[in-house]
Amino acid sequence: MTEDKANQDEQSAEMLDELRRQKTFYENALAALPVRLIIVDQDLNILLANPAYCRPRGLMMEEVCGRNLADMFPTTLLDEAGLRAAIGATLQTGERVQWSGYRQATPDHGERTLNIRLDPVDSPDGRRNALLTIEDVTERHRQLYERSVLQQVAQAMLGTLELPRLLHAILTGMTAGGAVGLGFNRAFLMLVQPDDVTLRVEMAVGPADPDEAYKIWSEVTAEYATIEDFLADYDNLPPPEQNPFYTSVSQLLFTLEETDQLPLSVLYDGKTAHVVDASHDPRVSRQFYDLLKADEFVVAPLQVEGRCIGVAYADNHISRRPISPSDAQLFTSLSNHAALSIDRAAAYEELQHRAAELEEAYEQLTAAQERSLRSESLAAVGVMTAIVAHEIRNPLTTIGGFANLMHRQADDRQKVERNAGVIADEVNRLEEILNGLLAFSRPGNPQFRWYEVCRIVQDSVEMLEKVKPENVQIATECSDDLPNIYIDPGQIHQVLDNLMRNGLDAMPEGGTITVSALIDSDNRVTINVADTGNGIPNDSLDKIFDTFFTTKSTGMGLGLALCKKIMSDHEAEMLVESEPEHGTIFSLIFPADNEKLLQAGNSGAQAANSAHPKGE
Repeated sequence: MTEDKANQDEQSAEMLDELRRQKTFYENALAALPVRLIIVDQDLNILLANPAYCRPRGLMMEEVCGRNLADMFPTTLLDEAGLRAAIGATLQTGERVQWSGYRQATPDHGERTLNIRLDPVDSPDGRRNALLTIEDVTERHRQLYERSVLQQVAQAMLGTLELPRLLHAILTGMTAGGAVGLGFNRAFLMLVQPDDVTLRVEMAVGPADPDEAYKIWSEVTAEYATIEDFLADYDNLPPPEQNPFYTSVSQLLFTLEETDQLPLSVLYDGKTAHVVDASHDPRVSRQFYDLLKADEFVVAPLQVEGRCIGVAYADNHISRRPISPSDAQLFTSLSNHAALSIDRAAAYEELQHRAAELEEAYEQLTAAQERSLRSESLAAVGVMTAIVAHEIRNPLTTIGGFANLMHRQADDRQKVERNAGVIADEVNRLEEILNGLLAFSRPGNPQFRWYEVCRIVQDSVEMLEKVKPENVQIATECSDDLPNIYIDPGQIHQVLDNLMRNGLDAMPEGGTITVSALIDSDNRVTINVADTGNGIPNDSLDKIFDTFFTTKSTGMGLGLALCKKIMSDHEAEMLVESEPEHGTIFSLIFPADNEKLLQAGNSGAQAANSAHPKGE
């Protein structure tokens, strides 16, 4: 019996030790939980409270347990907000109740945002109690709010392509409070100037004193729910240039050079600078400090794909509110969005400028047409001007239309890029038209030399192979024993390229272009360019070499006229044969020995080439 009792006592002691260990473990786990936990009975007496709840109040757990919840929670939460009734419902029904986003004012930490959850918990005697889980989500809500504001500001920036309006939107997003912006007191933007040698203040926003600050911030917060509302009323607002802060900082001008002084150091290293004690910071010059008189400020780079286009500055000089690391990070994020929008607006402004120049050129051409048509002696110029005006009207109309689309769809980056591509293609088309005119008006003096026939044919065909559609085949027929011809290779290549491209245009459904070279009984070298296209109408054959005559829906009718002129300069012939629906053959006929051209060349070149070498 004594031994059995001893064993029982030993087992009881072990069980007691295990219970103590488990109790210690659960107490440690409860103490480690970051959320606040309270268990109350049906009379709202506190049965248990963890350290996360007690510690911030300077109380021990023993001081909290046994007290009534009404002694610990404010009436606004218990009765006005309905927490007492919610606890009663949980105790009665045994169902969980979840509260999210409850805001509570505290004397030491300002307004806090809480999530409160109520769960039923049964005690060992079967009584139902309520577990309150209280989580402080103030920081999480603040981050969500800031991201929401940042998204709204970024969206507003994407919606405007006018640079002054955009800059004002950016500064408003940085300085306005509430749901409109980040709430800094003052801000300005400095941009690298077109000369690429200076950095100057482009726009600034900020109050002159606390009274004006309160007036401005209260008006903006009261009148505008979002930054889009603010921008919608932009035209009714005082010009930013009248802002007193802009007047004072507009004198800031820096020559671009690498330095450790702000703001240029940010421009070059591309990193945000958060200055907390400007008067003792070696990066802050005396001029910069004396002008701004701000001990704490932040400067962020305006970067686009690694290229810095300026800097953004902000401070809380009026309210003296410290700038937290998260404030600086948010300011940097907004500056990144701002840089992209500024770069896009500047590109749009340049595009508008170029479109205006083209429009002015079109108007001048139209006016020139009207003047030239008044005189019969200038009739040819009038015809040319009319054709040029006709040719550039469509590209100009396209440029204008897609530029307006870019303006209306500014927030759709994919459509903006697509529309910009169309505009770029139309500008290239205008350049091709102008290049064609220049080539016709001053084709240049031929630079003659002996050249291999097969080489000029092969070079021209290889260039066309790169641009021809897949449904077109190109064949060449050229004998190696052909004599060299005395030509300007560049100009003859231009003729062959024009003829082959005409052949491509004549075969929209595909076909074959054949380029062949042969020598006839008179020792003349002939290069033929044949296509299997639609052919040329019989009533047009005698006009195709006339200036400005064309059978195409587009083009100015200069290509074949220029080819004819080049062949004439070479003392060579250019013939055409065509059969509608069967194709066209152009023949370039060169004399193998052209005494007239040889005499025009210099004597040294004549002697060097007298043997007609097979090479170049």
